[in-house]
Amino acid sequence: MGHKVVCLDCKKSFSQGTDFNDRKEANCPDCGKQMTLLPHRFRPPKKSEEKKWETVKFLIDNGFYYQHIYETVTKTINGFTKYENLVPYPDNIRDAKEFVERYKNQARK
Repeated sequence: MGHKVVCLDCKKSFSQGTDFNDRKEANCPDCGKQMTLLPHRFRPPKKSEEKKWETVKFLIDNGFYYQHIYETVTKTINGFTKYENLVPYPDNIRDAKEFVERYKNQARK
């Protein structure tokens, strides 16, 4: 289990190991474009699953890089943030649009 680099154009992903201090930017061996770094929890669809890849691209374009997303985000008195109820990522575009709108405050900027 390590992070993955993904080419959204060629629909390919490669594991990059578990040493997060040694992250490397990678270019796709097929098209040469820069690949996207995603955490180990990302499970790439099969290359033939066009609609699922479209959903993955939509989520990433909107700041959701398969990081943890939580249903409830509350602040405690000490200034620490408390997160509850991990939310699963959607696998179709209709659900992804709703997901992006609902959790936009947790998207990467």
